[in-house]
Amino acid sequence: MVVANVKIIEELKLFLDIVSCNPEIKSVFTQSPADFTRNRKLTIERVVGLIINLPKRTLSAEIQDFFDLIGQSSETATKGAFCLQRAKLNHCFFSVWNTWLVKNFYQYYGAKVKRWRGFRLLAVDGSTAYLLNNKEVIEHFGTQDNQRGRVPMARVFQVYDVLNKMIVFGGIHPIKESERKLLINEIDRLYDDSLIICDRGFPSYSLIYLLNNHERPRNFIMRCSVTFNRNVKAFLSSKKRSQVVEINPSKEAIEQMKQEGYHITTTTTIKVRMVKVKLSTGKTEVLLTNLYDEKKYTIADLAHLYKLRWGIETGYGSQKNQLQMEQFSGHKVICIRQDFGAMIFVKNLQSLIEKQSDEYLEQITTERKYQYKINHNVGLASLKNNIVKLFLENDPENLLLKLQKMFERNIEPIRPGRHNPRIKKARRLNGKYQTFTNYKRAI
Repeated sequence: MVVANVKIIEELKLFLDIVSCNPEIKSVFTQSPADFTRNRKLTIERVVGLIINLPKRTLSAEIQDFFDLIGQSSETATKGAFCLQRAKLNHCFFSVWNTWLVKNFYQYYGAKVKRWRGFRLLAVDGSTAYLLNNKEVIEHFGTQDNQRGRVPMARVFQVYDVLNKMIVFGGIHPIKESERKLLINEIDRLYDDSLIICDRGFPSYSLIYLLNNHERPRNFIMRCSVTFNRNVKAFLSSKKRSQVVEINPSKEAIEQMKQEGYHITTTTTIKVRMVKVKLSTGKTEVLLTNLYDEKKYTIADLAHLYKLRWGIETGYGSQKNQLQMEQFSGHKVICIRQDFGAMIFVKNLQSLIEKQSDEYLEQITTERKYQYKINHNVGLASLKNNIVKLFLENDPENLLLKLQKMFERNIEPIRPGRHNPRIKKARRLNGKYQTFTNYKRAI
């Protein structure tokens, strides 16, 4: 794993070097061709380094620590200078850098990439993020109304490889953008060998049609509402546990498909398999899929796959609590989008380094009652500042091994079947600091 990770880090460093040295490529990631051309303290490499170091404290302290870290204490910059320089860097840099990270992960890990019967299991889900009460931010992302008034909020969307714990891609969007529409817009980015796993907010005639009839069709499993359509209602009333049906579009679906550039009629059907799955609570849920072969893909298989979707839910929990997703280092839209892209990049780097400990975790599991995993919160604390060194040092292998040892000193058991009821609490809007029983900040 270390050898593969070294190669990935070298590829990421090369990408950063090319962006900083090649004027033509640099212009793609900057606001103007003249940006980052003068000899300044805050070069494009240093601006990127500061942002991926996840500055969650006061900027002045973070900047000073960064220059101390790179051995340039006498050259420290002001927070005003940093804000001016970061505004020149297009937020898409972090998205493209993360795409390069994921591509190289699949390439260099090769046969060690985990799959299910040849499929990459990609969970798709959205969430929301509270934002700054700032005019520019509100105009771009919008607000959500509640009993307290208008709350600035954004829609977060991610595609997550649940077996390999990698965020394939993600973004932060205006709150009015629906999760389903965001997935439709990104179908081209889904791998041909993907098996997409979605919650009940996603199923629609339009999405299923596009997944089935794309030039490179994708497989999917979606949980749907028990009132999704008349086919589902009839299926629930029957004694069947699995059934393949043809679904006709509604008038709304025909109009939606027209907006996507497809001409369909009321006789244009889509083929879908419906499956009943019983929950531990005793309730029955319905899954929709285009894995039609009932012998090859059993009901138990589909139920197991859908449960794996929970990985993206816990991922959002880690991002919001441990990585402090909603704690942004700037007040502008570009800062929010940079911070979000950097957070995804850092989360994937953490996952890569954790993979180095797989052999160690397997070894100690044979001697103990439970399986063990890395403590993610402490792992993130270990990455703070060290993540910058990964891209500064000529030989990252020693640092990767050092981080691996730090990760392995902080492990915790996985207790199967452990479940605590989810208690929803109202968000406290007053006061800067809050105390939680299940989380302490690590960065």
